[in-house]
Amino acid sequence: MGKVTASRAAREPVQTLKVTMEQRSLKLTYSDKLFEEILSEDQLRIAYKAVRSNKGSPGIDQVSVEQYGENLESNLRELIAEVKNWKYRPMPVRRVRIPKQGSTKVRLLGIPCVKDRVLQYSIKMSLEPIYEEKFSDNSYGFRPGRNQRQALDKAKELARIVHQFLLGILIFR
Repeated sequence: MGKVTASRAAREPVQTLKVTMEQRSLKLTYSDKLFEEILSEDQLRIAYKAVRSNKGSPGIDQVSVEQYGENLESNLRELIAEVKNWKYRPMPVRRVRIPKQGSTKVRLLGIPCVKDRVLQYSIKMSLEPIYEEKFSDNSYGFRPGRNQRQALDKAKELARIVHQFLLGILIFR
């Protein structure tokens, strides 16, 4: 490794800054593509169909999924314009108390407006493939095709393996 000269030291921050600016440029390009994907009318239509298939209740604005769908194209164009112009504001969720079976306790449920659910689902459609591949195979929380039962089964399997391993150590001591 050579001696650091004054001229070399003076150049290094500039090179670092250039790399950082190039990386930011790439990130903005990627973000822009992601933003456009989330707001594409085709994807929002698919998101609406998914929201409709869930048969959810209206949010605080009392607009049902069917009512939103009556003017779907107009509603989607309005949603796209609001988001692109930074005018979009999600509505507060409608709070519903659901009695717990066999108990006097209740579970609070927040029901978003249909417009918010459509946008949320479109965001999910774009982001899920990106972060899903980075999750550990041992992660089960809030992941597609995975549930608590599978997590418990995996934990039992791992406990059985560890138990057999420890028994093997004790036997061959």
